[in-house]
Amino acid sequence: MNFHSAAFLLEHSRREGGAVRPHINRRLLAALAPLAVGTVMALVPPPAGLPQYSWWYLSLFVTVIIGLITEPIPAAAIGFLGVTMAAVLGRFVLFSPAQLATTNTTSGAISWALSGFSNATVWLIFAAFVFSLGYEKTGLGKRLSLLLLSRLGGRTLTLGYAVMLADLILAPFMPSNTARSGGTIFPIIKNIPGFYQSLPNDPSSRRVGGFLMWTAIASTCVTSSMFVTALAPNVLAVELIRKTVHVDIAWMQWFLAFLPTGLVLLATTPLLAYRLYPPELKESPEVPTWARSELAAMGRLSGREITLLVLVLLALGLWIFATAIIDPTTVALLVVSLLVVTGTIGWSDVLEDKPAFNTLIWFGTLVPLASGLTQTGIIAWLAGLVGPALSTMTPLWGLVGLIVLFFLLHYLFASTTAHTTALLPLMLTVATGIPGIPPTTSALALALSLGIMGIITPYGTGPSPVYAGSGFLPGRDYWRLGAIFGAYFLIVFLLIGVPTLLYLT
Repeated sequence: MNFHSAAFLLEHSRREGGAVRPHINRRLLAALAPLAVGTVMALVPPPAGLPQYSWWYLSLFVTVIIGLITEPIPAAAIGFLGVTMAAVLGRFVLFSPAQLATTNTTSGAISWALSGFSNATVWLIFAAFVFSLGYEKTGLGKRLSLLLLSRLGGRTLTLGYAVMLADLILAPFMPSNTARSGGTIFPIIKNIPGFYQSLPNDPSSRRVGGFLMWTAIASTCVTSSMFVTALAPNVLAVELIRKTVHVDIAWMQWFLAFLPTGLVLLATTPLLAYRLYPPELKESPEVPTWARSELAAMGRLSGREITLLVLVLLALGLWIFATAIIDPTTVALLVVSLLVVTGTIGWSDVLEDKPAFNTLIWFGTLVPLASGLTQTGIIAWLAGLVGPALSTMTPLWGLVGLIVLFFLLHYLFASTTAHTTALLPLMLTVATGIPGIPPTTSALALALSLGIMGIITPYGTGPSPVYAGSGFLPGRDYWRLGAIFGAYFLIVFLLIGVPTLLYLT
């Protein structure tokens, strides 16, 4: 090796080291931050009223959540590690002293750790990814995307409003927002960014894709609050309200109570996304003409496209009209089976769908981690802590405090259904201790927030993991936007929704 070659390699090595070292340091800091916070929490004595094992579990849970934010390793791996450590430490973090005396902690811990994989929503999310694969393999997704682009592709903002409108049209008839947004809208719009050279897991993702994906998930959170029948936990909430405080809430009563808030949020959500997470490409007047020429070149629907279209319409029909007969997840699994049987997609295609399996593992581990907060009594302890404080406030501020607490506690849940089941009866009981608030007002105030609170985390509602795993919304961006939009949704609800409720009830 001559002198010049050695000097070149030395300089190259120095430059590479200079480029890599900050990256390694960032990863190290991202890994140390959650571990440091969790360790400090675990070493601090538990607060009054909370058992030691519950405090240790909360320390582990906080470690996982901070890890999901800093993301030193992929999110699914963090969830997997978190639930594994909870199972390993089961007798110290999952079971009370009384339970330790009567429970087989070994089998109990592993049963708890794997319980997320028997959750219906987890498999509905997985099926949504397979649906998306069908749109891609058959070309139907490309065709539908080109149709949309041929009409609205000249401006990126109008595409955002088109996505929101599509969700709004389906929302009153589809009680699963995972099926609606993750299984119906996402498979279509995921094809659009590629036409603008906007690719997933690439710097070009911000060109168009990031804006469209964020608009889609934010829109479905708004529509999920707008109709009783737009979100399965809404229907559950109505039943829990009837049993807990003996108040019956009608479909139209719910709709009118949220309508003023909903109109403001629907009108502003795509525009706010356009401002806060702007697409790099704002206008492309040549796209509609190009899209029409591409559609002409594609010709008529192929046999596989027709088969997929029939199966999708079958799923939509069963999701809309047959929820009392067949569960939405069962419908999704049936259609996935038919996709394979008819040869629309191959089984090898399903096995090679890494985003689907990655999300299955991620969400399947977050569900038990979140359920552990109820199992260890942390949720009840938190509610009992704030109940007396709320009862000393004026009726208006007591109601506001109740809504804010109910909303923010969703950071601890990986399922709106779990949030509703664990917290709604508890919060309704707390509300009865606030003088001057009619039960109907507090019940609607809590229930109407179930949809919009789903925006705050990448696991907050059923379709969230679908968009978080799309490759267009990096984890840090998702958490940042979730906090901003969550605050915006909550403020609009408090400023418009609460006065509407006080007027109507």
